[in-house]
Amino acid sequence: MPWLVAHRGAMAEAPENTTSSFNKALSYPIDGIELDVQITRDGIPVVFHDTYIKNKSNGSGRISDYTYAELCRFDWGTWFSKDYTGEKILSLEQVLKEYASRTRLFIEIKSAPHRSKISLYSQLPSLVTELIRQMVPSSMMDHIYILSFDQTLLASACKNDPGLNYVLNIEFPVLTEENLLMAMNSLCGFCLAFRRLTPEFISWSHHLGKNVLTYSCNTPGRIQLAFELKVDVIMTDSPGTVISSYRQYKKEY
Repeated sequence: MPWLVAHRGAMAEAPENTTSSFNKALSYPIDGIELDVQITRDGIPVVFHDTYIKNKSNGSGRISDYTYAELCRFDWGTWFSKDYTGEKILSLEQVLKEYASRTRLFIEIKSAPHRSKISLYSQLPSLVTELIRQMVPSSMMDHIYILSFDQTLLASACKNDPGLNYVLNIEFPVLTEENLLMAMNSLCGFCLAFRRLTPEFISWSHHLGKNVLTYSCNTPGRIQLAFELKVDVIMTDSPGTVISSYRQYKKEY
């Protein structure tokens, strides 16, 4: 049966990638949380998705323009609703400490937002894997997944710690071993947008023993199709909207 995972937490119900979003997600019987990790100017992995912070805070510029202490002075909740005024940015360390023993975590390492930031972002793979080993209970280590669209960063993370679970994010359902910067057997799965899924790609992935993860399943209809396609991990922005349908189809299938 596929797992149901809250994409950036319950991002349609609370400000994404925040404590409020993660706690809201865990108020439902879900199987995991997906989150995004970037790096501050002083080398701290923090949880944030976008290239620029303007639309999701009262600051401007990029995550990597600021130290962690400077980012903590911004408000990361009012953009969504005044009910979340004062929401703070989370460090990856905080997330692992609070949630790694409670649910599965799907940690996406984001690419450098500009060529000038490549050197800084190249630190992320080792920082992320080392924090996981330090903060996650050994009994929960199999519940941690590292994802990225950036094959260089994902391959670097795998080289640093080959014992963790790695998922390659892809734009299109076309992939060959010649396209990979890492060994196929080092990957446990592939992740792509729901609208890009094809039965052929899912069958090919399963033939290789790889899981298929998908995101933007935000309606009961998409949940049903994901079950019919035999997707392994269903990511949704709004667990509250689809949880009833998910539980229904889980019984049926």
